[in-house]
Amino acid sequence: MKTIFRFASLLSAAVMLFASCEGPVDTPDTPDTPDVPDTPVTEGKLTLEVDKLIIQSNGADAATLTVKFNDEVITEDVIIFDGKNKPVDLGSDFKFTATETGDYTFYANYKTFISNTVTVTAVSTEVPETPEDLQPSNTSFVRRVLLTKFTGQQCPACPNATAAIHKFYDENELAPYAVKAEAHTYNSDDPAFFADSFYGVQYFPTICLDWAMLTTEVTYNNVSSMIADRLEAEDAKAGISVNSVFADGALTFKVCVKAAQTGQYRVGAWLLEDNIKGQQKGAPAGEENSWYHEFDDCIRIADSKSGTSYAGIKLGEIEAGKTAEKMFAWNFNDLDPIKYHPDGWKVEDLKLCIFVSVPDEKGYSYIVNNVITAPINGVTQFEYK
Repeated sequence: MKTIFRFASLLSAAVMLFASCEGPVDTPDTPDTPDVPDTPVTEGKLTLEVDKLIIQSNGADAATLTVKFNDEVITEDVIIFDGKNKPVDLGSDFKFTATETGDYTFYANYKTFISNTVTVTAVSTEVPETPEDLQPSNTSFVRRVLLTKFTGQQCPACPNATAAIHKFYDENELAPYAVKAEAHTYNSDDPAFFADSFYGVQYFPTICLDWAMLTTEVTYNNVSSMIADRLEAEDAKAGISVNSVFADGALTFKVCVKAAQTGQYRVGAWLLEDNIKGQQKGAPAGEENSWYHEFDDCIRIADSKSGTSYAGIKLGEIEAGKTAEKMFAWNFNDLDPIKYHPDGWKVEDLKLCIFVSVPDEKGYSYIVNNVITAPINGVTQFEYK
């Protein structure tokens, strides 16, 4: 068992300060007055808020920015800058629209103050509604562990790991608190083969818990104790809700992350597929063991890559009790059918695995803090304790 440290993130920001001055004005009807400069504002906090984090890139859907100084809305003497530190004209009402997809970053300048940044994502598809939060004041979430199993159809030692994990989900009281995802990376002719680049596991079978712990000794006792250790190690720092829509070969879904603690967060989304048939090498014979040849929870798409790590896409800092959103859009019609699924996709066998990750104790890499599964059509709300 050992800890994985995959990557660290370094962030930098540029700050631009602006000042102006004005000379005295003489009039013929009044005596000269001394030039007394205005007292500069040196204390205060400038904040930038946005009502929509995701808009449709149709030129009509708009996100409205609101600038506040010491919690008071201001509109005069405000300059809005984009992510390249260039002023942008959003009109007097500070409304932003887009005709091209992508992420758009903004911050505000007022006198000598610089605000936080906000990012608006423009997508080509209709934007699913944010799932309703039934308990907006609650930040106590159910916590689950992400169990990633590295395996393969031609791996002769893998059936023992399969049996151990199967027993855990059949018998252990912690089974509802562990989400399994299988990475079939052992052999390329595996019908569940995960073709994209992924973590370079050299020994099979291997299981990884939350990208924080891993082992090649995949026994029932090890699986049980490792999951118990991860659940004991930390509470859920965030909850996850999802609204997903699958239509005409395209899957579009909005993920909402609600923080229980203020901190830096990342989010990842994987597409999992059940009921993939294959002939598992090393499996015991007999009809009663046919389940060894049916592969479930297989990773087909992993939309969580940042640099070389698959531990999540940056959301940035979320304050306790606040939320951040991320839009995902996958067009199955654009996927290589040979690479992904030569026989076509069976919608009824597909589901989403969505997780949030946070920096580890040393801040070197991100580890998963919470994970859920969700249907590819429908709303999954925050799960509170």
